[in-house]
Amino acid sequence: MSGDDPDSDTNAESVSKIGVDVTKIGGGLEKADNTTQLNERRIATDIGRGIQPPYNPGRLAAFMELNETHSAAVRKKARYEVGHGHDIVPHRSVSSEDASEEQFETVREFWHGSDSKWMVGPNGTAATTPEEVLEQARIDYHAIGYCAIEILTRADGTPSGLAHVPARTVRVRKAETEDNEVVKGHGYVQIRNGRTRYFGEAGDRYADEPTFVDKETGEVVTGTAENLDNEPANELIWVQNPSPLALYYGVPDWVAATRTIAADEAAKDYNHQFFEYDTIPRYAIKVTGGELKEDSKQNLRNLFQNLQGSSHRTVLLEVAKFSDGLDDDIDIELEPLSASRTQDMDFENFRERNEHEIAKVHEVPPVLLNRTETSNRSNSKEQVQEFALSVIAPEQQKFAARLYQVLHQAAFDAPDWTIEFTLRGAEQPKDEADVARSRVMASRGSMTVDEARAEVGLDPLPEEHPVDGDTLLANLGSDPIEQAMAGDRPDYLPPAENRVGERATVDFTLLDKQGVESMEFDSSNLDQGLYDPEEEELYIRFEREDGPDSLYVYLDVPPEVWEGLVNASSHGSYHYDNIRLDYAYEEITDNHSRLPEGPAPDPDEIPAGIG
Repeated sequence: MSGDDPDSDTNAESVSKIGVDVTKIGGGLEKADNTTQLNERRIATDIGRGIQPPYNPGRLAAFMELNETHSAAVRKKARYEVGHGHDIVPHRSVSSEDASEEQFETVREFWHGSDSKWMVGPNGTAATTPEEVLEQARIDYHAIGYCAIEILTRADGTPSGLAHVPARTVRVRKAETEDNEVVKGHGYVQIRNGRTRYFGEAGDRYADEPTFVDKETGEVVTGTAENLDNEPANELIWVQNPSPLALYYGVPDWVAATRTIAADEAAKDYNHQFFEYDTIPRYAIKVTGGELKEDSKQNLRNLFQNLQGSSHRTVLLEVAKFSDGLDDDIDIELEPLSASRTQDMDFENFRERNEHEIAKVHEVPPVLLNRTETSNRSNSKEQVQEFALSVIAPEQQKFAARLYQVLHQAAFDAPDWTIEFTLRGAEQPKDEADVARSRVMASRGSMTVDEARAEVGLDPLPEEHPVDGDTLLANLGSDPIEQAMAGDRPDYLPPAENRVGERATVDFTLLDKQGVESMEFDSSNLDQGLYDPEEEELYIRFEREDGPDSLYVYLDVPPEVWEGLVNASSHGSYHYDNIRLDYAYEEITDNHSRLPEGPAPDPDEIPAGIG
């Protein structure tokens, strides 16, 4: 190895001679509470004007207008992250009982108070909402790799709201020493049409030794803003998408697909030109035994020069013989030059592949971009859940943590409360129900009926109910969970969101099909069941004491699920755990008649894992 290499043999020999004396740790050594890594060099091309980003942010932003798939993906992610609002919740470091009510009121007044101010542009633009400000910021984050949010303050420096600042107009400022080493941050500068406006770094004025930036000159002072020639600048919350290519700026995830987006734009432009002018030569005019007259050639020239808007036209061609003495006939043929149908298919396939690549790099499921070729009723919901849990939720948590640190902790001194963005599309009712029922079962009967119902999200039993809500589950006899949940329609019937249609009645000719089976259940909720293996449809009749019975048909139910229901020790529990939330269903509106009685299932046919 070379002697200049930090991993050279010389260095390795030096390291081998180093011993560790544990008695000195904590005594002779001081803790390094700041990072000791090296900074970038020669990156501030103009002192006070800002560091050059790794990519031109204006050009990155312009891609939003070039490609509809890219634009839709950016906006979809921003809306899913912050567009559905947020809740003020206790921070995980404190319990809800210990969280300060005074701090809650401070935080609530900032986010929802009538005096708070929210803007998506400079003074003079219309006031807006917190969701719109944060959504605009997140669009910047995904479009160019970073975002800037201005903290608006009252006269005493207390935050009064937030404003979105177009991140493409903002540059990071750094000072330089004589050897061109970046040593200290100096906030940010906005550059627009040759004008500049300076901003401080979020939290500077709330530190033990406050730092202030002159909004007109960019001068930096510590201690008090009275030493500035002009008003102190507002501060920016600067959030960047981490990248190994840039220290002070983020890089958007979709940069890897810039060539794909450019190719897709070129393909669209080509297609537009074709349909606008229809001048792509598909046929050649071949004349045998003669020559087109000059008038005919001119007619063809005029035709091709004026095709726009009238591609279907007729032209009369006249041909002169090469020699009157020749007996050969004169032929005019149109020779195809291209297979247009094949070209059209290639174009569609090319664009479809591009759209897929762009959506993939954004990690947005096709169903949310109105691309349903690879989606169906069952996997669309799974795609959205995966998107919400693995893509949106982590971004929400990071963004909320940043706002909490700057605003709640530093500015308001209200560390007990944070914000939690609403997460759409991540609903997993079956998983949540399974967890709740597991907790009830783990109590081994020590819960009361009402406690168990509260665990799964149900109201206490009414006073007129035959079971007392204070009764322990252990005293309910067999199948205590099913008895505790009885009496509430939303619990055992399938949820409304899984309903995909209705049927007027049950077709009694079902019994003519081979393999149809039916049975009556020994359950307080389930009355009858009928399974059609050919259509994979499961009919369930629910028995209710406090209202009319209900009849539903679950769709796309595999045979092993029916066998599991038939052989389960508790039919009601098996239905609740394995069927109710897992399958779409249709409601039978005429439910006054009982299900037709078909052959009973063979009790010996017990599938693997059931017993």
